[in-house]
Amino acid sequence: MSAYSITDKPITSISENLLGIENYATALSRFVMGAATPLTVGMQGEWGTGKTSLMHVVREIMEEKNVATSWVNTWEYSMFKEAHEITPAVLRGLLENLIGHCKDNNYWPDEKSWQEKKEKFTSALKIVGSFAARVAISKATGESVDINLDNPRSLISEIAEIKNEIRDIAKIIVDSPQNPSQKIVFFVDDLDRIEPGTAVEILEALKNIFDIDNCVFILAIDYDVVIKGLEKKFGKKTPENEREFRSFFDKIIQVPFSMPTGAYKIENLLKSKFDDLGIQLNETDYNDYINIVKLTVGYIPRSIKRYINSFSLLKNIRLEDDGYVENRSEEFCLFTLLGIQISYPTVFRLINKRSDFLNWDKSFSREIGVEKIEVPDEENEFLDEPWEQILWCFCQKDTYLKARAMSIIETLNYLRDKLGEQIGDVMENSMEFASMTSVDDSVETKQVKSRFKAPEGRTVADLIYEIAESLKGEGIASFSGSHIHKLLDKKYPGVSKGTVNAQLIAYSTNHPSKKYNRRSKDKSDCDWFEYLGRGQGFSFLG
Repeated sequence: MSAYSITDKPITSISENLLGIENYATALSRFVMGAATPLTVGMQGEWGTGKTSLMHVVREIMEEKNVATSWVNTWEYSMFKEAHEITPAVLRGLLENLIGHCKDNNYWPDEKSWQEKKEKFTSALKIVGSFAARVAISKATGESVDINLDNPRSLISEIAEIKNEIRDIAKIIVDSPQNPSQKIVFFVDDLDRIEPGTAVEILEALKNIFDIDNCVFILAIDYDVVIKGLEKKFGKKTPENEREFRSFFDKIIQVPFSMPTGAYKIENLLKSKFDDLGIQLNETDYNDYINIVKLTVGYIPRSIKRYINSFSLLKNIRLEDDGYVENRSEEFCLFTLLGIQISYPTVFRLINKRSDFLNWDKSFSREIGVEKIEVPDEENEFLDEPWEQILWCFCQKDTYLKARAMSIIETLNYLRDKLGEQIGDVMENSMEFASMTSVDDSVETKQVKSRFKAPEGRTVADLIYEIAESLKGEGIASFSGSHIHKLLDKKYPGVSKGTVNAQLIAYSTNHPSKKYNRRSKDKSDCDWFEYLGRGQGFSFLG
């Protein structure tokens, strides 16, 4: 049985890898094994780029080589805690997890040796626990309890004592015959999920233990989060003070490593997740979907998973619609609109205003605040039509959209070329669903048209046949989709034009494939049908 959604859990083993990260994990592991210590490696990338997954694979490789490791998720240790409580909790987590790993892997040759080491571990944990407790009491009572929160030297001395204990424990583990690598690797994850100011506090505290011999610290970090957290200290980042921001980062990270998202094999990820959801596509359609992903959400795994889940939800909602007919064009249109909605919500809002984007004109341009239309190159094939020029000018008002203007225009052109002459009706019908998953704060974007429900015991196809029979009785055997929609909507209000045309096309007995010419000046409605009688369907004329 196919699932309806996919999870957003990071992978924990190379066997789960779909993005092709094994080469990077192997190279990082080899580098860590051969590098001089102490060392701090920063896996840099925005939230959702796969930092946790890559660290899991690196850790798997490390443990296969009998390297002692410890993993701490700072987000979990920050839950229900004040900022000042998080750092002691993280330190305690690093130690506890290191103990657990060492016990599980039998890094001590005999019980006597273990008892000696256990005393060291217990001593270190008591120091961390005592430190956390005193900080919490001091914060709660407002009184000084053997530690002055406003005195940085007091905090540093506490951390220095913890550091000494960790150094002693590290030496014991490294000297163990069962640890041939003579290294301990600490993984610190999810710093970018914590409030930026708190993340900076944790980094400032942890940097005091990053210089312990034989220890490597691998941090999952987002440089932009650090920047936001440092604004309280340095003010807003400017060209004048940029060096101070960079200096803070450089003092902590000796080896930065940017996540290689551009090299991810998202084709593998998309196909695997579509298979999990029971979404079957032919090779041509599959490549079209891949191209839309690249033009919209790009190569960020978390964004792709969210994208697929939203698409799956709307597919299921469409199945409950009385007028539903399986239509590959509408499926692709809906998928494309979702990509625009997730990546470019402001542009999605424009399309929600007027889904017939090919007919955007100067009147609409003024409505959206584009008074003057100027483009750099009117000979560019993606800037030679009015709607393209309007959209390009609109994007210039926003830094994010400005950098992606051509990708947005290319996305809509891709959709136009794929849908051909059906684009108007398909867009109208798809927009009714696409708005359902929008998190835009625009009221009009959130408004979803009420779904049409056919009278009980009847389908939309039955209603169309009813109208067609009445027309035939009047001597009218051929009609356009727009004409029959008007008659149907008058008798049964609420049915969309797109639903009617989808039904007519689905029940046609003669529907030749026609490729829309994007340069054609003739945009007349040629979706005409001849009614052949009940049981025989309709014949497409055009």
